[in-house]
Formats: sequence, structure tokens, C-alpha cells
Amino acid sequence: MSDGAELMDYKFMCFNGKVKCVFTVTERFSVDGLKVTFFDPAWNPLPFERHYPKSTKTMPKPYRLEKMIGLAEKLSDGIPFVRVDFYESSGQIYFGEMTFYPGSGFEEFTPAEWDKTLGSWLDLQRKKF
Repeated sequence: MSDGAELMDYKFMCFNGKVKCVFTVTERFSVDGLKVTFFDPAWNPLPFERHYPKSTKTMPKPYRLEKMIGLAEKLSDGIPFVRVDFYESSGQIYFGEMTFYPGSGFEEFTPAEWDKTLGSWLDLQRKKF
């Protein structure tokens, strides 16, 4: 961004074409290091962390959250799991990437029961691949 502000990274975790949670990656260049903060699709904070601590800063709801959810669900339709990434700048949405194995599947959840919760959202029987 030209004003020097950090570009917010929004990562949508999609299970069988539905966004189940979103996380932000912030403070990449801070002294304390990278922060990963999870939210439900209505932008309520979720009570877990994955490998990195969550931010203590208030994360405003993205201006175009509903549009990003719609785009993520369209892109993830028919896929058992994929993370769809976007950026938002000056009210515009920019596509980042689609990732099938975030953290190579090795990043731990705290508390650990959230690993099982997210795993329960995966339905491999839904469609024939």
C-alpha cells in the first residue's frame, strides 16, 4: 500500500464449498512477529490459535467480507477443503491464492480439540472425486 499501512491478508477456510472460518495474518514485520487471528463467517473471534499467537489488536470486519465469502465459496465449490486468500485495499478485492495444505498440515491448534472440530467439518463422502 502506498501509505505504508500493512496490507490485510484474509484467508477463508472452505469445506465442501462453504466458508467455515476466516483468519487474518497480521503484524508480519513486528518485533513480536506474525499473528494469526481466527473468526467465524460473521466476524466473531474464535477461541483458538494455530501455531502463531492471535493478535491483541482489534481487527475490523473487512468492508467487502460478504463478497469475499461469496467468491471463496464459488471458487471452492466441489473441493473437500481449500483455503482461499484475498486482500482488500481501498474497497477493492484482490485474489491471493488457493492452498490445499495450509502449513503443510503440521501446524498445531491450541486448544487441541479445535483440530478435531475443524476436521469434523471435512466431508469426504459428499461427492465422488
